[in-house]
Formats: sequence, C-alpha cells, structure tokens
Amino acid sequence: MFFWCSHGSKSRRGWLPLTAPWLQRLRSHREFTFAKQHERVSAFTLVELLIATGITVAMVLMLGLMLGSLMGNASHATTRVDAFRDARAALQMIERDLRNLVRTQWSPDPFSSPAPTPGTVKPLTLPAAYFALDNIYTDPAAGNQQLYALVAAKTTASSGDVCAVGYYCRWDPQLHAYSLRRFFRGSTITFAVMKEAAAANYATDRALYDLSALDVKNDVLAAYVWNLKITMYNSSGAVINTYPYVCDPNATTPQALPAAIEISFNAMSPQAAQAMMSVSSSPNDWMDTTTQNYQRLIAPHAYQFRSRINLP
Repeated sequence: MFFWCSHGSKSRRGWLPLTAPWLQRLRSHREFTFAKQHERVSAFTLVELLIATGITVAMVLMLGLMLGSLMGNASHATTRVDAFRDARAALQMIERDLRNLVRTQWSPDPFSSPAPTPGTVKPLTLPAAYFALDNIYTDPAAGNQQLYALVAAKTTASSGDVCAVGYYCRWDPQLHAYSLRRFFRGSTITFAVMKEAAAANYATDRALYDLSALDVKNDVLAAYVWNLKITMYNSSGAVINTYPYVCDPNATTPQALPAAIEISFNAMSPQAAQAMMSVSSSPNDWMDTTTQNYQRLIAPHAYQFRSRINLP
C-alpha cells in the first residue's frame, strides 16, 4: 500500500509505501480525532452551584425551625400537664380531708324530725367551729372564698388525731400571681387551742384557724390557681347562700352541716401566667373578667377544675 507524501523538497515528493507502523499510527490518530469531536463536556456553572447551595441552606433552616417549634410545643405541653396535675392533686387532697371531717356531736340530734325539745340539746364535745366558710385570710381581691375544718388525720387504722386544715387562694405581691394553699395545724396545738377556748366555752374559727400562728403550715398546693369558689347544698339539694357560714356558730346554737359542697377554681400553666405577670401587678386583673388584661392574657389559657363532695 502506498500514500502520497509532499514533505520537504520536490525531490522527496511521491508515493511511499505505507508500512504497518505507519498504518497503525494513522488509525490511532483518526480514532482519537473522531472521539474528541464527539466528546461531551458535563459540568456545573458557578450560578448553578450558588442556587443549589441556597436551596440546601433554606431547607436546613426550615427543618431547624420546625424542630425547634416541635420541641418548644412539647416542653410547653409537659409544663401545662404538670401544672394541671397539681391542680387535680389539690382537689383530691381537699376531698380526702373533708371525708374525714369531725363534727360537733349534739344529743339529741337537733336536726332530727320532729325536733327535740328546746333546751334539751347538749354538746358532747368541746364546742368549736368545726366547719367554716370565712375570709380568715384577707384576700386583696374579692371572689376567692376560703374553707376551714377540723378533720381526723388518721395515723393508724384504729386511731386518729383532730387537726385543723384549710384551703384558700393567696396573692403573692412579689410574684404577682395567685396560688392555692393548704392551712394545717397539728393535733397537739389544735387540742390545746380547744382546751384554752373551753374556758370561754367556745373555740372560734379565728382561734382555730389562725394563719399567723407560728405553729401553722401554709403550703402551696398548686401555683397559678385563683377564683376559689365553694357552693354549699343542704339535704334537699338547695343552695345555701350564707357567707360566712360556721358550724357551729357558738356554744349553744347548732348549725346544720351542709349535705354537700362543690369546689371549683381556675388554673393556668406557668408559661401563660408569665405573660400576665409581666404586664400586671394587680390581683384585680385575675378576678375581674371584664378587664382587657383578663380577656387577652387569662381567658384563652384558663381551665376550671370542679369537684362535688358529700360531707359525712
């Protein structure tokens, strides 16, 4: 096989034999040229890289915000559950105390039918205010009622001690919020007060349930609780509207114990309370449902707890 060569001078022009090495080089050159002509170059431009980076950053930010929101909601829900668990536990404690209520025993029963002859009814125990609905703690805002009673705090299955207990909502002027508290006075001091009052023939509610006494405990049962209400019912189911109401009011006049009482109060979570506490230091804003602060900051977050207790 020959090919035409025009390299150099005229004397070197002519047909030259195409040997195997030359033929292989020619084929390789043609194949390389053909492959290079059909090669496709694939790559990202700088603009495409910037767009992809921006989309990735936006997705990461959105996922982070969603995760933060979910974690925040979970934390708030847990705190709200804890607050409401305290409120329910407070109701259960009130029910437990009042089911162990100690009442002054009279003989014969002054409320039997027909009623006994006047003057024949005599107390069998030291005369005392064994049940009282009264504002012994002065509440800075109207509406929070208070309940006090003598109860048997049983230490064993066969014995018990008479203790003084009470429930009321107290305003904290530093925290700017209400809390539900339990008044408690041990059996030794309670009995000493009754014996001392026996000389005057009657242990009054102010003597038994003295919130300022040194031996008294005033523990917080539930924070951010307000508007404590106690509704009394007689044996016929009618509402007893008298307030204050004391059983017994003195040493010689028996007062019928209510057949049942209904206890209710409002509660809110700490997070919701923080918003109210940051803008208002007035207890009236917690009690007056017509104020703007109550409508905006309390009403959407307030829950009411209620329980009916049949007294012994």
